[in-house]
Amino acid sequence: MAPSLPLPAETRRQLNEDDRRWPFKLGMRAVATLFAFIAMILFATCTNLSKIHYGGNDWVDAMPLAPVLLALIYDPLVIFLTIYYRHGRHIHPGWHVGVDLFVWALAVPSIVFSIGDGWFWYWQPVLLDFDGFVPCDNWNFWSYQCNPLIYTLGKIEIAANVFLGLILIIHFILFVFACIATHKWRKSSKRAATERRNIELQYHRSPAEHMEQQPPAYTPSSAASQEENPFKDPVHNAGPSEDENPFKDAERGAVKYS
Repeated sequence: MAPSLPLPAETRRQLNEDDRRWPFKLGMRAVATLFAFIAMILFATCTNLSKIHYGGNDWVDAMPLAPVLLALIYDPLVIFLTIYYRHGRHIHPGWHVGVDLFVWALAVPSIVFSIGDGWFWYWQPVLLDFDGFVPCDNWNFWSYQCNPLIYTLGKIEIAANVFLGLILIIHFILFVFACIATHKWRKSSKRAATERRNIELQYHRSPAEHMEQQPPAYTPSSAASQEENPFKDPVHNAGPSEDENPFKDAERGAVKYS
């Protein structure tokens, strides 16, 4: 089902001719753009808070920004170029194969490292004192009562990795579609090259020259008269003469009825 976009008729026709799945593919890129924007905010927030409160460079949360920013730039660029700049003419699928592969290939190790060294691994239950007091010592240092910031950072990391995982899935699906489209494009190019080669070998001229030297096909107009028809056969169209009529009955024809 095509999205309700105010597209010109020519652009929509070109999109449908090139790829019938264009609403699904461009829709997935639009969704991936939204997810990438949310994931970028979450990872950037987590990185800044970690650096401010705990010092150092939190490269684990900064690493996922690479596939997120790449998806955030490439996906809306594809939508803009396909619909508004190229007016429905799709981008070569080889570009999608390379960029989509790069996005989900970067997303896999980013998720692994971000989850493997996440703040949520430091969460621990609180240990109360005999009088119910919570001492913030070595036993309770990573508890929520003594260090609530790591719980906030852990929740942000979990949410950010969920969105990054969705981006990975979307771009993997788009990568598969791009591989299929590239395979079809290569087969079509080989078939066109083979046909061109056959024409050149058989007629010793290019396909364009061969088509120019072909006689024009005759298409009679519906309003053309019988006299203007070049295929008219006056002998056969006139019908048999009276002497050649096999159904003529001379005796019965002479009978006169009153």
